[in-house]
Amino acid sequence: MASDPVPVEMRGEGARRRLRLRYPTSCVLCHISLSRGSEAIWDNSTKEVTCLACGTAEAPIHPGVPGASASAEADRRRDRRVERVRHQYGDHAAAVAQEMAEHDVAGSWRKGSDGESRLATYIAREVGDTVPALHDRIIPGTKGNVDHIFVAPTGIWVVDAKSYTGKLVRREVGPLWRRDNEVFVGGRNRTRLVKGVEWQVDAVIAALRPDPDLKGIEVNAALCFVDSEWGLFDSPFQIGNVWVLSPAALKKRLKKAGPLSVERTRRIARRLDLSLPPHR
Repeated sequence: MASDPVPVEMRGEGARRRLRLRYPTSCVLCHISLSRGSEAIWDNSTKEVTCLACGTAEAPIHPGVPGASASAEADRRRDRRVERVRHQYGDHAAAVAQEMAEHDVAGSWRKGSDGESRLATYIAREVGDTVPALHDRIIPGTKGNVDHIFVAPTGIWVVDAKSYTGKLVRREVGPLWRRDNEVFVGGRNRTRLVKGVEWQVDAVIAALRPDPDLKGIEVNAALCFVDSEWGLFDSPFQIGNVWVLSPAALKKRLKKAGPLSVERTRRIARRLDLSLPPHR
């Protein structure tokens, strides 16, 4: 480190302080680059800097608001439609357009937002705070988001919540030597949704990569159909590496005992909270 990043007023023998860096440096543990002005932990006895993900076990984790981005998108789409009508036909027509948009474009997005919120509430009630939960996380550098991340004792679950109604049906496809599954809800093929979850998993893995202590953590992907009808004897299934399951089946997996301690799950959640910020 070329120069001391700690302000003079923060000095104190043996002190570990949270501060804003005066110079760019890197975390002594995970080696992630830390820019000037970012917050970090300074250890005056060792003259070393650790990032917030590695250095503050007691730091709060911000869970985020489930469904926030879908609700915001509903507002944006409604407002764009109304303003187009206002510009073309005037204020009276815009008032009608606003009412119709709430039933049409905005309504469908709010349904998705409501499904995410209900899933988060259900899991929090059934699992409690033993499983850190992060909701509606942005994927930096993209327009995408992750609906839910749950850090369970068995590993991480990246969950995309869907509010489609109708009977959910699993159909086997492909040759006998390479069978796979497809998922239909209300008679419509929804298998394409798998790609979106796989992409979200890539973002979570990228967030974990700087920390060598988190290497090998299992990251599971799931499509959770909140409002679909499952048969009495239907069970969760996979399409490729993505699980298709109900809220109740997700709950069972989150409650399973596993190798990750409470301290370790919180460390994982803290890094994901910093790397994949909540939607604002």
